[in-house]
Amino acid sequence: MTPMQPRIVDLTISLQELDTKTLLQHWSWLVPKDFIPIQLSKFGHWFFSDPSGRVHYLDLIEGDLCKIAPSIAEYNRLKDLPEMHTQWFLDGFVFQCDAEGLRLGPSECYGWRIHPMIGGNFEFNNIQVFSLLAYQSLMGQLLPQWNACHPAHPFRRSKFNNKN
Repeated sequence: MTPMQPRIVDLTISLQELDTKTLLQHWSWLVPKDFIPIQLSKFGHWFFSDPSGRVHYLDLIEGDLCKIAPSIAEYNRLKDLPEMHTQWFLDGFVFQCDAEGLRLGPSECYGWRIHPMIGGNFEFNNIQVFSLLAYQSLMGQLLPQWNACHPAHPFRRSKFNNKN
């Protein structure tokens, strides 16, 4: 009898088979054309390299793009830190989804049934599997509209970080 091997759960979606240009078409209001996608989380958050080699994070929860590392080498170091697994990749939710049998097929991502920005709970029961294209399109259209209507909204994802 062979001992059971632990299941390895990846926190990212491979970019290899994806049409990133199509997936990013609804983010043109925020993501510069010269940014190159380097990674995609299971929740559809993007990581980009800019022409200077800095790395930026497109956060689909808060609807913003921010610089997170001065270089790809530094990003590669940071992304392996446990706190970045939680903040950038929502690892607790990814592991829970996997444990509960909520697994992704090709071109799918996890997403929020009711987005936390508009009052959805930041909890497992509010997560479902979406078509990656549909979710990127939905978020790319929803978030600029929400931000335009609620520019001073007090939502901050950090207040939810300890719940996953």
